[in-house]
Amino acid sequence: MTAGPFEGWSALVQREDEREVIDYALAAAENGRGRFVIVYGQAGIGLSSLLRASVLEAKSKGIAVLEACGSELERGYGFGVVRQLLEARLAELPPYQRRSVLSDGGPAAESALGIGPPEPRASGAGFDQIEGVQRLVTRLATTSPLLVAVDELQWCDRPSLDFLCFLGHRASQLPVTIIAAWRRGEPGVRAGRLQALAGKPETFFLTPSPLSPAGIRELLRRATGTQPHDDAVKAVHAQTGGQPFLVTELVAGLQLRAVPVGPRCGEAIAAVTPESVRRKVVARLGRHPETVQQFARTAAVLGDASLAQATALAGVDQDAARDAADALVRAGFLRDDASVGYADPIVRKALYDTLSSRERAELHQQAAALLCGGATGPDPRDRELAAGHLLSCEPAGDPSLGDVLRQAAGRAVDQGAPTRARRFLARALGELDEAGARSAVLVQLAELELDSGYAESAVEHARAALESAPTPADRVDATLAYAQALAATADWDAALELLDGEALSAPPGEPDLKLRLPAAAALLRVCRGAPQPELEGLGASIERLTGDTAPERVLLAVYASELALTGAADARHVAELCGRAIGDGSPHARGDFADAADYLAARAALLADAGHLTETVIGRHAPGLVAHALQAQLALARGMLDVAHADALAALGLLADLPLTVLRRRIRSDLLTALVVTETARDCGEAVDEALAELRDDGETTAPTLACLKLAVALARSEPVEPAGEAENAPLGAIAPGCCRRSLAALAHHAAGDTERALQLATEHLAFARKWGGASLLGQALVVRGVVDPGAERLRFIEEAVAVLEGGPSELELARAAIELGTALRRARRRRESREQLVHGADLAHRCGALALAARARAELVSAGARPRRTAFTGIGSLTVSELRVARLAATGLTNREIAQELIVSAKTVSGQLSAVYRKLDVHDRAALALAMEADDSDGVEPEPEPEPEPVP
Repeated sequence: MTAGPFEGWSALVQREDEREVIDYALAAAENGRGRFVIVYGQAGIGLSSLLRASVLEAKSKGIAVLEACGSELERGYGFGVVRQLLEARLAELPPYQRRSVLSDGGPAAESALGIGPPEPRASGAGFDQIEGVQRLVTRLATTSPLLVAVDELQWCDRPSLDFLCFLGHRASQLPVTIIAAWRRGEPGVRAGRLQALAGKPETFFLTPSPLSPAGIRELLRRATGTQPHDDAVKAVHAQTGGQPFLVTELVAGLQLRAVPVGPRCGEAIAAVTPESVRRKVVARLGRHPETVQQFARTAAVLGDASLAQATALAGVDQDAARDAADALVRAGFLRDDASVGYADPIVRKALYDTLSSRERAELHQQAAALLCGGATGPDPRDRELAAGHLLSCEPAGDPSLGDVLRQAAGRAVDQGAPTRARRFLARALGELDEAGARSAVLVQLAELELDSGYAESAVEHARAALESAPTPADRVDATLAYAQALAATADWDAALELLDGEALSAPPGEPDLKLRLPAAAALLRVCRGAPQPELEGLGASIERLTGDTAPERVLLAVYASELALTGAADARHVAELCGRAIGDGSPHARGDFADAADYLAARAALLADAGHLTETVIGRHAPGLVAHALQAQLALARGMLDVAHADALAALGLLADLPLTVLRRRIRSDLLTALVVTETARDCGEAVDEALAELRDDGETTAPTLACLKLAVALARSEPVEPAGEAENAPLGAIAPGCCRRSLAALAHHAAGDTERALQLATEHLAFARKWGGASLLGQALVVRGVVDPGAERLRFIEEAVAVLEGGPSELELARAAIELGTALRRARRRRESREQLVHGADLAHRCGALALAARARAELVSAGARPRRTAFTGIGSLTVSELRVARLAATGLTNREIAQELIVSAKTVSGQLSAVYRKLDVHDRAALALAMEADDSDGVEPEPEPEPEPVP
């Protein structure tokens, strides 16, 4: 019997049903009425483990055990298994008892055991010997119940098998239970008389099932001592199909190689093939005829295929192939379905590894030729499989195979497998000799490498593509790829020089072709923050573009971004240009070039208060990086600071796992800028410093932008500031929603006591904002102009700012304006009006999450003579404890009288508190109140307590 580190039933997993049957059979033997149990299944299902556990269980119950194991090498020796069963047991007996037992069996039994003279065959095929051995076993069972355990019964010699069948027919009258393991699918094996026992009620057939994922999890836990990750469980189950032997050996192999069983471990687990599995597979397959072995090796190379494909590759006739497939299905190698495929990937890999490299290459080459259009025809799925085979064989210089590989690369990209796509394209180069085809493949390869983070390799392949490009169109494609690769390695000057030089030397051609190089150069410059001198000459031409092609959309987006930054046009015109760049929201071609047009146009539209265009782009790109980045900036523009914070972190998290292309560098810089502005408003000091440090270390943000952000942080913290020339001389427009360069410079001079320069800058900025026309920028400019004004006009400017921002998109800017107006009114000794504006501003700031601004408003309220006890003045967060209780009960539909009875207060008290609730929540009936209570996120957060009204007696 197969030995192993078993410890009875406790060592087995998910074998409760089998144990119940075997325990019943052992109990029957103890009661003098035995049973015949046949454990039947394919190799690796755990037959020997069940048998060994049964033996240990029997011994623990005091049942005597006779053990034996069939062997392929000993099948020709008569009564070989019988001798294994009895030799050891007889040797244990005292001499007198041994003689007594043997006398019961007679000379025939001694002959069968080889300890007496051969018996002449008097009747049947050794019947006397079988009967003699049966009498001997019966005599042994008189002193103790017996378990006869036979492993590998399929290799049992015929006389021994006949004896077991003979004994099995009589087991129900004897204290003898027989448990035998029969492995199915072995060649040249016949059950013979064993089949006659199948219908007897005393015979039990057990067919163990593969382990479920829960069973595999338990084995992994026992082996590692830790709880395995779901990814590890799934990977082991996928490789082994739950076959206990394969699972056990694979888990041991993982431990030996220190492969972790944590998340994303599938590839590492799939790469492990224990040597024990390989030896076992080879040994089992070696028992089959050569035709079956050849078919199995062919199937291991071919993978999932039809029977016709496997037959053609194996080079055998259809009948032989069908017989071979049936034999391999019975043996558990192949799945039992219409296709030819291995049941367990680890078995396929074990057999595949036994082939030499030459054998593999030849079979892969033949398989590729077969699948590309041989007997099976040019089926798309077959061509994809053929591409996988081509990766494992040498190039043949066949352009048609190159096309197959290119198509497979395209499908791999669509499926999100860029690494596999790169392998296909690299392999395709070996099949192509035409310059144009090679150049196109090199461009594709460079773009994939760039997107996967292999920038240096992308540079080499793009340079080779440019050198071999035969046509102007090929040369433009190669130039764009080369420039993007150079920019990804931070060689911006070389990239721009290449684009500008190729644009000058390009021959006349299609308009779309000629626009691609200037559009790429403009895109690189705007992402780098470099000047755009060529846009001045192209301005009139860009104004006429319709946005029908990707280059046109890029030029429109870059032009709109530049106008928004420099203030050379108004917000309405910039929004119109952005609308042309974005289109109607229908899907565009994806890629760094097309994505850049969408991102830049959506961001410029945001600065022009055209947030609906930004929403269009978000819908087109959701849930990717571009969508998250724009959602963060849209939330900031609308004053939703907590949402902006969450989306910015989500987008930066996505960027951390992606290589930094030209566009992604720009997005990262914009996100960090928005994060500084957001966290400054939220009063998150450490987060602000961390984001500023990342921007400084990143090297992608321009010096004027960094200077402006430092000013904004210093002003928010009321730290001493020195006006920076870089911020003062920067272009007029916004660097992020709510953060304008000239306004910050004006406030910095004001904080430093230079009122004259602050007033000059604020006046210039206001003039620009009036020309620009966007509500957000104009309202902010009016506030700054009022803040720095030392005279009586301060109030007029801030009042105009509040009026402008009331219809604008940003509640945060309105909160700032209201608080500044409340402060100005307080200084003008108009305290009642001051408190109204400060309460309004504080409430807006609280709703936006601007903690620093809300705290300032509360401080101003105290100075204006108010005594604020809460951070919010409207919304559920503004309700008192008693008001919140009344609101919750009223939202359920209770009347005022019912609420009064519930709270033990007067109906008049309830009416007054409900009126306050309606006013603070801006609702007018119970239905609207219920909706407000359900929708508000602050519901469930108790406000500060206040004295309760006196209860009514």
